[in-house]
Amino acid sequence: MMAQGPILAGQVVTVEPIVEFPDKHWHFRVEDTILITPNGPEVLSSSVPKEIGDVEKLVGTLPAAEPIK
Repeated sequence: MMAQGPILAGQVVTVEPIVEFPDKHWHFRVEDTILITPNGPEVLSSSVPKEIGDVEKLVGTLPAAEPIK
């Protein structure tokens, strides 16, 4: 069901732009979660890294995944 009407205080929405590089088989979704408040939007995901260098640093700290068999 698709919501209709204005976005109201107390509602949460996501913004999900997608960047694709088909020739490299890369697909990135850079998502933000936004809370609508009486004073305007509040980005709940503001502390999540979105710059490629910051994401690479974060991913580089994770243990390597096992290959899929």
